[in-house]
Amino acid sequence: MHWIRGLFAWRPSRRIRVLRYDNSAGWVAATPLSDVSRSQLSVSTFNVWFDPFFAQERYQAIADLLAPDPPDVMAFQEITDAALEVLLAQPWIRKHFLSASIVGRRVGPYGMLLLTRVPMTEVTYTRLPTRARRGFVRADLRINGARTVICSIHLDSGKRSASIRERQLGRIFGTLTLDSDAVVLGDFNMRDGENHLIEPPFHDVWPVLRPDEHGYTEDTSINDMRYDSTGKKRHVRFDRVLLKGRQWQPESIELLGSKPISPDHPRVFPSDHFGVRCVFTADPPADLPIADQKDR
Repeated sequence: MHWIRGLFAWRPSRRIRVLRYDNSAGWVAATPLSDVSRSQLSVSTFNVWFDPFFAQERYQAIADLLAPDPPDVMAFQEITDAALEVLLAQPWIRKHFLSASIVGRRVGPYGMLLLTRVPMTEVTYTRLPTRARRGFVRADLRINGARTVICSIHLDSGKRSASIRERQLGRIFGTLTLDSDAVVLGDFNMRDGENHLIEPPFHDVWPVLRPDEHGYTEDTSINDMRYDSTGKKRHVRFDRVLLKGRQWQPESIELLGSKPISPDHPRVFPSDHFGVRCVFTADPPADLPIADQKDR
């Protein structure tokens, strides 16, 4: 069958431009930055839901959630042009973050965005074997004299796509075989029955740090908007953070966006997914300059 051959064909990666914000020229190509020291590395992932339902308000709510204590690296899925416009208009993002995104016709109705305030190089997007035009973004971060790979993913959805997700995850893990340290985060769309697919050297941070808590990132017992949009009850941990290597040790992990966007809209949440924020500690701790210690 032709669609099967196309579905599982390997597609080459393509480079994504890394941008910085210039007050005069807007978002322009970024100059590669030198290595930085960090005693901690914080990351987040958020599927922002591409639906137009209260979209502008929801995207702004996500930005407001992240603004008080921005993670060093923020990965977003289901990014539309409208979502990209809202996020890249935030003054704190323009001032402190580099941006790499892939949005538009080549990746379907929505894409992915990666924001980081640590040096980011070699950013690529790779199509996966998929029925839904899914792929992953890979970036190399230079921290503490070593490389940490960040891999933002969005796997196919639906129970019937379990076999496709297995192939997708295998492809992603395969591309990281030669990398000593990596963080894989995003919307895995995996049910608990697929947890066996995550094996050493990769570790799922939520059950490592909070083994007695479900950590559902789609939870209709809380998220009325999710229930209203489908009429179905759902309790699943689709959104995850995985860690590989010894450079970092997981310290904390929490959910984001589990409350309505405002009292005026009690059934409108930032997204149909909750986000996930995770903090890692350098192992061994980085020998930070005084100025950098103050920044942390």
